[in-house]
Amino acid sequence: MTARHAPGTETLARLGLDAAELAAGRASDDEVLALLAGPDGVALADALGELPHPAVAMLLARLEGRVAEKAVRKAIRRTLYRLSQRGVARPAPAAEPERPRVAAPEVEGLVSAFDGRGDRILWLLRPLTGGTLLVAAQLNEPGGLRDLQVVDAGRKQLRAARERLESENLRLVPARWAVLDALLVEAQERAGTPQPGHDYLRVRPQFTTEPAAPPAEPVSPHARPPANVDEASALAAGSVELVEQREFRGWGPDPEAATPYADDAESIRRSPIVLTELQQEERLREVLARATAALYPPAVLARRLEGTAYVLAETGRPAAARLALAVATLLRDAPQRAHEIPFVAALVGAGIPGLFARSEAPREGALVLTPAEVLKARRSSHPGHTRG
Repeated sequence: MTARHAPGTETLARLGLDAAELAAGRASDDEVLALLAGPDGVALADALGELPHPAVAMLLARLEGRVAEKAVRKAIRRTLYRLSQRGVARPAPAAEPERPRVAAPEVEGLVSAFDGRGDRILWLLRPLTGGTLLVAAQLNEPGGLRDLQVVDAGRKQLRAARERLESENLRLVPARWAVLDALLVEAQERAGTPQPGHDYLRVRPQFTTEPAAPPAEPVSPHARPPANVDEASALAAGSVELVEQREFRGWGPDPEAATPYADDAESIRRSPIVLTELQQEERLREVLARATAALYPPAVLARRLEGTAYVLAETGRPAAARLALAVATLLRDAPQRAHEIPFVAALVGAGIPGLFARSEAPREGALVLTPAEVLKARRSSHPGHTRG
């Protein structure tokens, strides 16, 4: 043993360890572990760094996770690094034996459709002894988490709360709780720093410690989404029927936000300049396009439609659900043409009087537009195109 190795060798000898036995891999793990746990643990870990042998590195790698003292674990990592610098590769960590999973109480998830403001309700429920842990959240698209309540509720309370929501046209339907968990995590991230008592991430460990899944709207097996854009276009041609579903009755634009566009439409209809019907149509289409982009941003509207389509499908209305999914597909595929979709045009027109109908005393040449005519006029005034 050279002088360079003397300090480490002295420490090993003092602790009753044989350097040759360690280098050969014949030292007892339990004996070394007991010494590492003692008052000389750090010194021993440092001393082992003077033995550049693979068996020593493997011994330290095996024992690192079993050592309780933080300073000793740090010394072991330091020694493993020193050994690697001297040509002894650090062993790969051993795979942990698979531990039997303890079955957690089944979590239930419930979700509502979006309302006209972009709000919806999400519930997560976990059974407790003598009750249920309820997380009741109000989410906005695209604003994020608006409200969060965490309570220990009984069955009667839960039933009364659901009945109250349904009386307000907010029906809750079952959904995979992991999907709703991901939506809650996304919503809190969007909303920023939560107010006291409204922090979902603080209560989330009571439901799961797994990483959240990527956020996505729930998907119902009862309503197949369009296979491609062509199928979506064919379905969306009849999408104006969606306005008859109760979930969409409050989806009209905010009156204050729609006022500038209503004024523009009124100005075109009452313009002192004589306009041909084609000129009026073109100007009103421009108003419709601007109003659609401002009042119903396509990405936001698509997300709301996808979430509401799930509720439609889960409440026995798969045909309406497919219409909503078709519109969402077109909004994502060609957002600049959102105003050409009949359902979207109908939403905009509901808040802009005169955009699609004559006044009570129409002037000669005044425009009559329906959502279908908007599409027809668009097709007749622009050359067709083939999707690549």
